Parts: sequence; structure tokens; C-alpha cells
Amino acid sequence: MYNIISEDAFVEEWGAHAAPSGDLFEFDEVKDLPLNTVWTVVDTDDGHWIAQPGFHVVNKLGYVVTQKPWSDSEIEAFWFEDDRADG
Repeated sequence: MYNIISEDAFVEEWGAHAAPSGDLFEFDEVKDLPLNTVWTVVDTDDGHWIAQPGFHVVNKLGYVVTQKPWSDSEIEAFWFEDDRADG
């Protein structure tokens, strides 16, 4: 079972951020950063955008970076939680 970090905690406690423009980073912008600071943002079936540690290919939207490095690959974080998805 994955541990999930809330959207607010991911930004406030982990220092998660996208590019200065607000867009997700592209691979070329993060490929040379320490792996444990890079998260892949993926689109889920329920409308949420979830950040997963490291590089992933399936459903990839782009990347975010954290100031706090991850040490557990069994965590995920909300990057965008679609409040409308719950009905």
C-alpha cells in the first residue's frame, strides 16, 4: 500500500514545485537532477494528478521537483486533486 501525501503538504513540507512558468518540467529539464528529487506527475482515471517518485512513462504528464529528497519509492503525492471527481 502506498502512502499518499496531500497536495498542500507536498508543496509546504516537501518544497514541491513546477517550472517558474507553472508548467510541469520536461524530461530534459530534470534528467540531470538527483533522482530522489524528481517526481513524475501522472494522470489517474479519477481525474487526479499524482506525483510518483522517480521517472515513469505510463500516463506521464511531466515532472515536478522537491527540495526534500524522497527515500521511499512507495509514496505518492497529490499534485492536483480534482474535487469534482468525488461526485
